[in-house]
Amino acid sequence: MRRRKIDAGATAPLAEALAPTQVDSLQRGLEVLRLFDGRQNALSISDMATRLGLTRSTTAKLVGTLESFNFLRLDATGEAYEAHAACLALGSAARQGLDVVHVATPHMRALCERFGVHISLTCRDRLHMLVLEHLVPDEQPTLGLQTGARLPMAASASGRAYLWAQKPVFQAELIQLLKQSGQESVYRFMPGVYAAFQELEQNGWCFLASPVTRQSNSIATPIPSPTTVDHVLAAMSVGGVDEERRLREDIGPELLAAAAEIGRELESMA
Repeated sequence: MRRRKIDAGATAPLAEALAPTQVDSLQRGLEVLRLFDGRQNALSISDMATRLGLTRSTTAKLVGTLESFNFLRLDATGEAYEAHAACLALGSAARQGLDVVHVATPHMRALCERFGVHISLTCRDRLHMLVLEHLVPDEQPTLGLQTGARLPMAASASGRAYLWAQKPVFQAELIQLLKQSGQESVYRFMPGVYAAFQELEQNGWCFLASPVTRQSNSIATPIPSPTTVDHVLAAMSVGGVDEERRLREDIGPELLAAAAEIGRELESMA
């Protein structure tokens, strides 16, 4: 039986247009690319196979295809793979199409320069928060954060602020998925999640100590929306008690004001 040719200009949904085996291969290939999230620079085929629960031979075939289309390449050691130019092209195109990045960046830069703190804009990516934009003050370390990084939802101020802002049914669904995710640490963080909800109810933002490294502190607030809240604004600094006080008393109100202004500007564009 001859396989039906796929019309490149077809408008049918992808799942209907492609044969099941092709859909499965596409999904697996995308899962390989998702492993390279900004914090993970290089992975061997064995590493990828283990993380995805695939055989090494299947993973090698997927990697070979992605390599041939410039999505992956061998690193300098010749033993691991890293993201290549085609990923950059897709990421840049996606980022350019996000109004929230264009609207939020000037406000983020103002906060970053005024207070000398890291400022991040995030959205949900499955059970993580994806960093859409991250600004670092001059002459300060990046702390391992950059655009494209993913933060655990239950263990980050941004993730907790996002969860709090969701409608009750969806919020409960996400929390249940977090508990079922197999991440043992999720249960350890859940009391902090509920404490963050109380803080968000009271202040409009939540505080989290040591989200990335020791002596780091962060606060986060959802960007308001008349429909569904999709984005979170966060500030992070390095320091002890004095920095915590500054985040809570000085930066928190300004972060709230910036998030509100970003929300208004986005609503006016709708």
